[in-house]
Amino acid sequence: MNQIKKMDQYCIDYESISSIQLMERAAKSCFEWIINNLQLKTVPFIILSGNGNNGGDGVCLARMLHLHGVDVIVYILNISNNSSKDFLISKKKALKYGVELRNIYEKVEFPSLDKNESYLVDAIFGIGYNRIIKNKYWKSFFYHINNKNKFKCVISIDIPSGLLMEKSQNNFETIIKATHTLSFQTPKLPFLFPSYVDYIGKWYLLDIGWNHHFLQKMNTKNILVDEIYINTLLNNKNNKRKKFSHKGNYGHGIIIGGSYGMIGAVALSGEASLRSGIGKLTIYVPSCGYQIIQTLLPEAIIKTNNEKYLSEIIIKNDINAICIGMGMGKNYKTIKALENYLKNKDNSIPMIIDADAINILSERIELLNFLPENTIITPHPKEFSRLFGLWKNEYHKLNMLRKISKKYKIFIILKGAYSIISTPKGVIYFNTTGNPGMSTAGSGDVLSGIIMSFLSQGYSPRKSCIMGVYLHGLSGDIASKKFSQQSLISRDINKYIGEAFNIINN
Repeated sequence: MNQIKKMDQYCIDYESISSIQLMERAAKSCFEWIINNLQLKTVPFIILSGNGNNGGDGVCLARMLHLHGVDVIVYILNISNNSSKDFLISKKKALKYGVELRNIYEKVEFPSLDKNESYLVDAIFGIGYNRIIKNKYWKSFFYHINNKNKFKCVISIDIPSGLLMEKSQNNFETIIKATHTLSFQTPKLPFLFPSYVDYIGKWYLLDIGWNHHFLQKMNTKNILVDEIYINTLLNNKNNKRKKFSHKGNYGHGIIIGGSYGMIGAVALSGEASLRSGIGKLTIYVPSCGYQIIQTLLPEAIIKTNNEKYLSEIIIKNDINAICIGMGMGKNYKTIKALENYLKNKDNSIPMIIDADAINILSERIELLNFLPENTIITPHPKEFSRLFGLWKNEYHKLNMLRKISKKYKIFIILKGAYSIISTPKGVIYFNTTGNPGMSTAGSGDVLSGIIMSFLSQGYSPRKSCIMGVYLHGLSGDIASKKFSQQSLISRDINKYIGEAFNIINN
């Protein structure tokens, strides 16, 4: 929140504009979104305004809608005794142009808000409000808004009122339930938390003219990985393939996993690695998987042992990265093989630990101390909780991720919507690609294969995680559009890795 205030102030100072002009700019961006996305001719607007700066945004918006010929009424909730200076200026200007403003005070009967199924705009609180509403009247009013009226949609400005920016909350009764949230410039952290999805609805970022150079220089521990950010990692001259390059220039990785009945996981991971640019791939599986992998992936080198389970882990010197765990099972010989490898002091090759290897670690917690620095682990929420315990709320989850990554000097990819990448330096990255159709067996195996491919090619663990998660999600997004989310399977993700690369590269 302090960083947002700094950006606002920098914008005011850098452009020599006043805070009320910045308020007008924010309201105009909301107005333009509304006229471009909603049907305005016959549907009235109700705007709920506080008496702070967020309320000022709402009153400015009401004036713009009124002048555009829209039927609009503003209800001012006098929750605070103090009105901001800019709110009073915007209120005076709205009255001058004939905008209908009505005050709501405590203990007054709630107004009827369901006028012809209106659009409702929530401009009660902004990001500066950071405490739970305890007053019974206003709690009842928020309940009245959420449950006793029928609106065509509910639009929150900047953030749904009552949703706290920097604190966890267990009681959601005093949060406005938005269908659309129009936020400014950067997403707010709660937008990325699953607990709040039903209150934020679809969120949109509106440009109000923040200086992008200054924005990029802001020191933050939470970073959103979007199309612009990923291009800075992938699209530079050092990443372009040279005319006379050969497979030796793009690394040699090994995937270790599989067991009787679970060879498919390795095949999915192997194909993902090959399609993500790796030069040479070895796959190490028990003998029962030899024919399957050789048939499905003729491009790969196949190594086996003579059992139904992996009983040893042998890595040759020319290997650049290791991916271990998918379909591996937890046979006692397999557990011992992983333990022996991790305790080997020569295990310095970059490593990804996934699936059953994570489950083995959860039963042998002491092995975490033997992980090489910068190891990448890729748990889904249940695997994470088995390893490190449950989180109390979303903020506690982020703190756990930071603390664990720093303690063991590892990268953690917590898979899910807005998959989270936690680094040994305590920085958190939120991914923006992917869709619910990717909640399907084998999707995580594909992800690990992509990341291993980047590691093998010489990308740092940080870049491999960020690019791998983004590319994986983008491939899934393309696949879901070609088919549907319901019918998407993990092989579909692999099919569209190439198309995802084309989108990023162009």
